[in-house]
Amino acid sequence: MKRILLIFLIYILIITNLFSQALPIGIDGKFEDWANSVANYTDTQNDGGDYDMLSFSVSNDSAFLYITFALSNEIQLNYGNQLFLQIDTDNDAGTGYPVNGIGSELGIDFGDKKAYFTPESSTITVYQNDIMLRALPTVTSDTFEIAIGRDVYPDGIHPLFTGNTIKLCFTDNDSGGDDMPNIGTTFTYTFDETDVGEYNYIDFEKNNNSDIRLMTYNILNDGLTDSYRVDAFQRIITTVNPDIITFNECWDTEWWEAKNLLNEWLPLPDNGTWECWKVDAGNITCSKYDITGNYTVLSGSRITASFIDLPNSYSGDILIINSHFACCDNNAQRQEEADAIISFLKDVKSTGGAITLPYGTPFVISGDLNLVGYSQQLTTLLTGDIVDNATFGEDQSPDWDDTDLNDVISFQTDLRMAYTWENNYSSYWPGRLDFAICSDVGTSVSKAFTINTSVMSSERLLQYNLLQSDTYTASDHFPKVTDFIIEDGVSVNSAKRNNYRIFPVPSDSGIYTIDNLSSLKIKQISVISITGQLLFSEENIQDNRFKLDLSKYNKGVYIIRLKSDAGETLLKIIR
Repeated sequence: MKRILLIFLIYILIITNLFSQALPIGIDGKFEDWANSVANYTDTQNDGGDYDMLSFSVSNDSAFLYITFALSNEIQLNYGNQLFLQIDTDNDAGTGYPVNGIGSELGIDFGDKKAYFTPESSTITVYQNDIMLRALPTVTSDTFEIAIGRDVYPDGIHPLFTGNTIKLCFTDNDSGGDDMPNIGTTFTYTFDETDVGEYNYIDFEKNNNSDIRLMTYNILNDGLTDSYRVDAFQRIITTVNPDIITFNECWDTEWWEAKNLLNEWLPLPDNGTWECWKVDAGNITCSKYDITGNYTVLSGSRITASFIDLPNSYSGDILIINSHFACCDNNAQRQEEADAIISFLKDVKSTGGAITLPYGTPFVISGDLNLVGYSQQLTTLLTGDIVDNATFGEDQSPDWDDTDLNDVISFQTDLRMAYTWENNYSSYWPGRLDFAICSDVGTSVSKAFTINTSVMSSERLLQYNLLQSDTYTASDHFPKVTDFIIEDGVSVNSAKRNNYRIFPVPSDSGIYTIDNLSSLKIKQISVISITGQLLFSEENIQDNRFKLDLSKYNKGVYIIRLKSDAGETLLKIIR
């Protein structure tokens, strides 16, 4: 009898994978926070059709169910596929839609941007907002992460989850498509109510008064001149108090209208006045400082570069490329626009042409880039991989030191998610459409955040003189804010020109690695506070990579001094 029971238990373990695990997952399309996941499933390889399903992981917190999954090649999640996620939300195979050994109450049809909810005997169609579906990245990818609200009522009557245990599976309904888990195997997940810790809200205030604050804002069909919405814009912009703004969708809004509003909302000292320019069909760039030059990046497009003359207290000036790429399924035009920006940056970095800037002059690609299709467009902007070389020239790494640019992904101030567009009446789930892509030479990112007032508490709203409806009233895009420390691109960033690489592992841990040390025969690494205090020093560096632990120090600016026989190099870190 014991042998029979043992065989039965082994059989149960084979056909059922049972897991639970709470994690502080952030939906940003980067996946580092899944590194410690134990609720995982790895699928059989090479058993799919157009693509093979590889693996998935599951987690939760008190508000969301989180799932990440990987495929053998890139797809567009919201178009052109027959991928379904099926969830047995009551852990009862006898209820819901029967599929792969489970009874699915919720079936998400990703490619058709809708879901099917079967709480009892009938099935109804529901949409992204009914289940609080969020998914990133918005561009094509072979890996995605999604969130589904736990406390939702998709039909307005029945709760989505009725217990603490669920089963789930993926199915590719295309001909010869894959199943994950495989047919005959079920995956069970039990919600883990362990407290993952409160999200550390991002304050609106600058870390340093001298930081240059850039806001990008798609104002949705001339919102600044819409009497119903202008008060919401006033509260948001006044509270953020940006130094530079890139507005999009200013179709009939004139530069002087934006200028007059900003002079009223954010008056400058000494009778100063905001400077605003509208050069293309729909963008307005505004600055507290002089704009000394404007440049058309691609004729007939909504891309304008503005050179901003910062005060003498800064080590240099800044170039802002206000960009509003073509919408929707127009991948070809978006790729042309991305190619054109890289070609323009090659002109910026070389002598002659439309504009030539000193080495290390910081630049930012800012705006609604509408990156909702092929990932190549983003790859081009970050790496300089031009597609149309015949028109726009050879590929070239776009930063001053011939490295990639920095895609500044920013969580919302009050929610661990990085989407910047949301329309509750659209079948499209929220996406990351608004960007700040910047050079690393000549600047460092001090702080970055996106504002979504609908998820802010009453206390936080009162603190910043905002209403819960403000961002939703103003636009379907959220304001994205990035604070920059303007650096001396020649001296402070000389380490980067010598091909050092420094990056946090994992993100926001305070632990960094510095690569490529052996090429310059570094003998000593020191860490100095922004006030000049030597915090610690390490000598006799033997390896090419050095682990730098700043986790015990407060967040702020630190100088890393690298010494060799040839001299010393300084590298700035924002902790």
